[in-house]
Amino acid sequence: MISSRLSALGVRALLLGLLAAAGDASAQTRLIIVSGLGGAPKYTKEFSDLANTMANAARERAGLPDSSIAWYGDPAAAKSTWYRGPSLKDTLEGVFLRQASRPASEQLVLVLIGHGSGEGEETRISMPGPDLSAKDFRRILAGFGSRRVAFVNLTSASGDMMDLLAAPGRVVITATKSAFERNETKFGEFFITAFARDGADTDKDNRVSLLEAFAFAEIETKRLYENDSRMLTEHAQMADASGVARQFFLTPGAMRSTAGSRLTALYSDRFALDSQIQVLRKKKATMSDDAYLAELERLLVPLAQKAREIRQLETGK
Repeated sequence: MISSRLSALGVRALLLGLLAAAGDASAQTRLIIVSGLGGAPKYTKEFSDLANTMANAARERAGLPDSSIAWYGDPAAAKSTWYRGPSLKDTLEGVFLRQASRPASEQLVLVLIGHGSGEGEETRISMPGPDLSAKDFRRILAGFGSRRVAFVNLTSASGDMMDLLAAPGRVVITATKSAFERNETKFGEFFITAFARDGADTDKDNRVSLLEAFAFAEIETKRLYENDSRMLTEHAQMADASGVARQFFLTPGAMRSTAGSRLTALYSDRFALDSQIQVLRKKKATMSDDAYLAELERLLVPLAQKAREIRQLETGK
């Protein structure tokens, strides 16, 4: 049994290596950050700071190249390496159209930062000139087909976008549960902090998933309100119909949309095994070391086989 050959530390190192190997050949992440109109110097700076923190975390901690990161913001904001132009509706329409034509294996992460308003399909992010609404984003995202997309709306009053934009294979996150939560939100700050600092990587695999970032931000937001003895006025929500948020990373190669039934099945099997490992880890405290390591071995062996076959199919090696 594995308990006689490997220590718990050795098993953990093997697990991390197997998970990394399964993703080595996967495709690139594209990160687009849109920060809206500040309306006042305080908010202009705040929104640009959050945008730059997100971009910097994607580069420094997740390894995305600058060419895969684009920030469109308030023309009054201080510019940076990632600034690609003002967050104008016409400009962004063109950006999304070009992104939709890129290889289907790429995944897109779209982050909105700013003031929100409106209700239903008219829920919108405030931008210089005409705003982009939920109705606009529904049309835009439809152009990405089955591409893996994360739509993260960190604005106030963002909640009504959830039901309009949720779709299979797509992760939708909003900072509020409805359009009536219109106060300035803190969830977005903590969500971005999850990628920029330590603390959100709960499974200790050196990557932060969308699910981990969401959970971290939700907890920290509640803690902030409790510490200030204030009633919670924002309730973040997430739609993840296909259950991919836990395996959706900024890290290049961490997730891809796979073509071909065999690859699709292999990835599905791999994620199912990974889910069983996560459940097992939660039970570790109630199990003997031998029982835990034996069960872990039972899952690691097929996981290694799936990882190897995925790598062979994707690289021919």
